[in-house]
Parts: sequence; structure tokens; C-alpha cells
Amino acid sequence: MKKLLIFLFAISNMVIAQVLPDYEKEARWAEEIEDAILDGDPVWLSTDNHEFFSIFTLDEEEGSEAAIIVHGTGIHPDWTQVIQPLRVGLTENGFNTLSIQMPVLANDMHGADYIPLFPNSDSRIVSAINYLKAQGLNPTTLIGHSLGTVMSAHFLANNEHTFTRFVAVGMGKNAVKFLPEIDIAVFDLYGDSDLSSVLESVKDRLNASKNNKAYFQKMVNSDHFFNDKDELLISEVSEWLK
Repeated sequence: MKKLLIFLFAISNMVIAQVLPDYEKEARWAEEIEDAILDGDPVWLSTDNHEFFSIFTLDEEEGSEAAIIVHGTGIHPDWTQVIQPLRVGLTENGFNTLSIQMPVLANDMHGADYIPLFPNSDSRIVSAINYLKAQGLNPTTLIGHSLGTVMSAHFLANNEHTFTRFVAVGMGKNAVKFLPEIDIAVFDLYGDSDLSSVLESVKDRLNASKNNKAYFQKMVNSDHFFNDKDELLISEVSEWLK
């Protein structure tokens, strides 16, 4: 029985190790949006022997602070819900922004399916940090939405970094286990009509962050994607960052 368990464990690790991002899907996203960008400039970053698409948008006040923006499940760095409003809106509030393409899987995959890709998502955040520093900017803030909050929390809990603030929009239960290891300022923003995984883990997130005196949780009148609530989203995030 012991040998069988060891064998099954080894097979399980092999399966996990073989999970790779859907690079073809990433390429299709980039081709679709690169020429349609109205605000910001396309930037190609590299990690794990792979180039990935990002969008860099300059602060209108030409300040040095920068925010890295991490999107949710299977989408891209100019997604019209949450991501695009923040990457553009924050440039009017004192931040340069870099919205990065995170690893994606097929459309029928869900949040838990992305866990084996977290080392890859960590590498992309590091690449984004290095790019901003090379531009003479100071990446102080990490912003995530939905699955992007989990990827961001995983990064913050498992890597040395210089971020001082973490904005988590629509953070679900899969991020809870990482929160005790995060000691920077956290803005846990969610809607009163959010997804069940977000609403059902409100107390769990609060308890997991009980030792972080800079953790702040707020519910607003919105759904998970802040549909028709772009101004509310930008206002809440900007005010907290100030």
C-alpha cells in the first residue's frame, strides 16, 4: 500500500508539472487588442522563455509611483470590466500602470485548475517589477481582480518584494491561505452582489488577516465585475491609495 501511495503521489506531481499556460490563447488575445489600445502602449515582457503581452500607461502627472494590475480567469490586460478602468483611471490619480497578461487556460478551466501555474504567474510579476524599475519608476502597488487576487496573494506570501500596498477586488476563498503571510497594507474591496466564493469568505479573509493592522475590508454596491460602476471602482481604489 505504501508503494502504491508513493507511486500515485509521483504521478500526481508529474501531472501538475505538465500543466502549461495556453500560449496560443495568449497570442490570440494580444493580436486582438494590441492595435486597438487607445490609452497606453503595448509592451512585451519575457519570462520562462516566453514573451507575454502587457500595457504600460503613463501617469498624467509624470510621477514615479507605479501599480501592476493582474486580471482574472482566462482574460487579458485590457479587459473592459475592472481591468481597463483601473489601468487608465489610476493614471489620472497619480499612478503609472502596467497591466500584464497572466497565464491562461482553456475556457472550461476554473480557479483551482490554475494552481499549478502560480510559479509562472509569480515570474510574470517579477518581470513586470523589473520593467518598471528599468523605466525609473517605483512599483509600490499590486492590484488584482478575481483570480488575479489569488495569484497576487500567492506572490506576496511567497516572494521577497518591495510592494507596500495590495488592492484585491473581488477576492475569493482561494486567497485566504495566503493572507496570514501578507503584512503590507491590503484593501479588500468587494460588492454586495459579488460571487458566492467572495461573499462566503468575507469572515475567513478578515480572520486570516487579523494580525495585519493595515488590512481594510469594504463592501460597496456592486457585482463582481463592477458593471456600470467604473467611477465607483476608480474612486474607491484611488481614495484608499491616497
